[in-house]
Amino acid sequence: MVDGARERREAIRLLADVRRRLAAAEDGLAEARATVKRAETAYDAASDAFTDAEQALDAAREQRARAREARYAARQAHERAVTTAARLQRRAAALAERLDKMGDQEH
Repeated sequence: MVDGARERREAIRLLADVRRRLAAAEDGLAEARATVKRAETAYDAASDAFTDAEQALDAAREQRARAREARYAARQAHERAVTTAARLQRRAAALAERLDKMGDQEH
């Protein structure tokens, strides 16, 4: 009988220990769940920020491409204007010389 009572006390002690460890494990699990939830929230926020940054980068790339095209067109227009101005200067000089010669022939 003494051995039965001893075994029962030992079983009660073991049960209390297991219940204490279970409660600690459940507390740890609750903390882990809260940590996971915070980490998921932080990840979602970072992912949203990353998506926003990618979209801003894409928009900046498009803007740069349009600016590059405008710069190219402006350079082309400038080159054409330089060529046209030089041609017109030569023509004006030739006409002025011709007028001078005509004026000299009249005198």
